[in-house]
Amino acid sequence: MAKDIHENSKDEVIMCTDETGMQLYLSEKAANRLSWILTGIMAALSLPVVILAIMLI
Repeated sequence: MAKDIHENSKDEVIMCTDETGMQLYLSEKAANRLSWILTGIMAALSLPVVILAIMLI
């Protein structure tokens, strides 16, 4: 008896929908990685503002 791979899968799926009906399905692991990537991008974009504020003191 071969086990079905999908039978033991416990990954939760996160679905995002916008007004136009476009849908995006992400696993919980992928959504977590995406949130860390976006957080890093926002931190890198705000870094020059912090540096300028420190330089003006």
